[in-house]
Amino acid sequence: MQFEHYSLSYSSASKYSKARHNFLAACSLTATFTKSWQHPLRGIAGEKLYLDLAWFGDVAASKILILLSGTHGVEGFCGSGIQVGSIKTGWHHQADRDVAIMMIHGLNPYGMSHLRRVNEDGVDINRNFVDFQQPLPKNAFYDQLANVIIPPQWTEETQAQTLEQIMEYLYREPSGIAALATGQYQYCYAPFYGGEVPTWSNRVFNHIINQYLLDKSAVGLLDYHTGLGQYATGQLIALADPATDRQNLAREIWGDKLVIAGSAQSVAAYSPQGSLISALRHKLNRSTCIAAAYEFGTIPETEVFQALRADHWLHAYGDLNSIQAQTIKQNMLNAFYSDRSDWQKSICNLAFEAQEELLTALKSL
Repeated sequence: MQFEHYSLSYSSASKYSKARHNFLAACSLTATFTKSWQHPLRGIAGEKLYLDLAWFGDVAASKILILLSGTHGVEGFCGSGIQVGSIKTGWHHQADRDVAIMMIHGLNPYGMSHLRRVNEDGVDINRNFVDFQQPLPKNAFYDQLANVIIPPQWTEETQAQTLEQIMEYLYREPSGIAALATGQYQYCYAPFYGGEVPTWSNRVFNHIINQYLLDKSAVGLLDYHTGLGQYATGQLIALADPATDRQNLAREIWGDKLVIAGSAQSVAAYSPQGSLISALRHKLNRSTCIAAAYEFGTIPETEVFQALRADHWLHAYGDLNSIQAQTIKQNMLNAFYSDRSDWQKSICNLAFEAQEELLTALKSL
């Protein structure tokens, strides 16, 4: 199937409400059904927030392909555009009685609206799928550097000084980058915080698994992310899988495009604790489950990290109604989304190709 170029269409303020409207409008004529879960809080403009699900194909299909956007809030504008583009190109019409297609839009709608990577409690949803009945993992990196990563003051001087301290530590400690991003469960104001209880997004996602996926013989998932890698490039990232047959199947589908999180080839130099994909694999242990995150590069990673630090500082110490806050929020959007047509065309083409390869594989099982 040949895909047309499709331009992501959120350039005017990239607001959550516009993204959701575009998604639901695209689904309205062709989805078998849609379902929405309202978030208990409101968006940045007072708007209602929802996680939306659209199903294409037969509800009784034995296999399903899932496209997921908004796990990391602000990153959802890219994933939303890919989902809308997939519908506008007609790709979704390949769903049938054998393989259905599910699109989950805005898994973390609060973060998407408020231009945050985390949710309303500062929780990174992709570190939140741990067993909270067990002792939570410790992370000594944050015991030493949490207040350096997010200092009480955010001046040019403190930014430069603290960034230098962080880089010096990472230079001395080869495992430091992994420790920075793998997840931490003690410092709610700092990045990569996994929380103390399952979040609203976690609970709704588990409900979706229980209601729609447990009886499927095969499930394929692509979870769209941004912020790592070179501009307008993408990398398919899988978690190391003890089930060798599943890992080999994913490798057969995507070949050398697929890398393992934490490997030397991966733009993610860590394997996240409490990830959505690991939770999905665990719950679907009786099914064939093929899952990967697709990571798309935007701006240099140091600038992404600085934007992330500034946003966490703003919500811990700053004034959300200030001019400084507006700058910080714009920098967050720039770090995780681009309205440049070359970026959008490249990302859509990469995503469409990976989706087609996964769909073809599911149909052949």
